[in-house]
Amino acid sequence: MKNFSRLSLLAAVVATLSTFSVSAIAATATGTANATVLTPITITAGTALNFGTLAGNASGGTVVVTAAGGRTTTGSAVVTSGTFSAGSFSLTGTGSSTFGVTYPASFNVTSAAAGATPMAVTITGAATGTLSAGAVTLPVGGILTVGANQIAGSYTGTYVMTVEYN
Repeated sequence: MKNFSRLSLLAAVVATLSTFSVSAIAATATGTANATVLTPITITAGTALNFGTLAGNASGGTVVVTAAGGRTTTGSAVVTSGTFSAGSFSLTGTGSSTFGVTYPASFNVTSAAAGATPMAVTITGAATGTLSAGAVTLPVGGILTVGANQIAGSYTGTYVMTVEYN
């Protein structure tokens, strides 16, 4: 009987120790997950990009309007003293978030005048920006390519600019 009680006591001690050894090395912790959802960024066209009034000639050229509002020509395109302006877009979103801008590679302005060929426009401006208190006005410029002997007329076209949070 002594052996039986020693054996029982030994089994109880082993069972107890194995219970303690498992719980002594196990541990648990609670983690946290977070997410921030930004207000959708919006964009609204403001001022139209206006290259002004110009005169074509036999060799053509370009008219450049900068995002800052300056205007220059290359080649032999001649501009008059008429009104011109950089374009602008109004952006709204969350706080002081940064964003990226995608411009079209180029687009055409066209005229209904008989024999008029389209003129290519390349948009220029900032590739990135930062909202200030959830808003910013983004200026854009462009390069208008005037063809040789460009037909007189009123030319217009549209383009799509895309912005998204970085």
